[in-house]
Amino acid sequence: MIVKFIDCTETYHQDMNKIIEFFSNYLKSKSIKTYKLKLSEMKIVRCTQCRCCTLKKADSPVKCVIKDDMNKTIDEIEEADAYIILADRNNLFSKNKIHEKFSERLVAYYYWPFSQTNSTPRRISLQKKSILINYNTTKYFLNHSFYTAKKYMEHASTSIGAKVLDWEAITPKDNLIKSYSSRLKNMADNLINSLKD
Repeated sequence: MIVKFIDCTETYHQDMNKIIEFFSNYLKSKSIKTYKLKLSEMKIVRCTQCRCCTLKKADSPVKCVIKDDMNKTIDEIEEADAYIILADRNNLFSKNKIHEKFSERLVAYYYWPFSQTNSTPRRISLQKKSILINYNTTKYFLNHSFYTAKKYMEHASTSIGAKVLDWEAITPKDNLIKSYSSRLKNMADNLINSLKD
């Protein structure tokens, strides 16, 4: 079994690295392989909306004509059985640019010929599973930054054919892992159990 971390964080956070390490160690203790895709270290440009990738009918994502790291990233995403998608939100009024670019390029997972009004997902059935972690420093829980971050992450998950099992908004704390360890283990266990079904 393989779980891929899709790390969409825009800013370096030591706390986020601790969360990934916690999940990785816990999953490895259950004999599950983990790999990390850190999008900020890759060359992924904005979608040009040429729609070349959407015109071909296929069950799998279609390669993009742009020669950056996205095609390779999609290949690596496809190798996984489940995902832990992570993103941060540091500003109440602006989006996470890395996550936004990544989400746009997931158009490769949609079929959209010019004769069709709306796009059709290539993965109708969500056979894989995911959990979502949003590291949010905007402080106020009931604000739109939490909602929009979750919405972007859910879009990424359903695009790649993964059903969201659970999500957690994590806010900075003095001892973050101790504060969230029980919750993170519960989320990891849900993901593990879904792989057994």
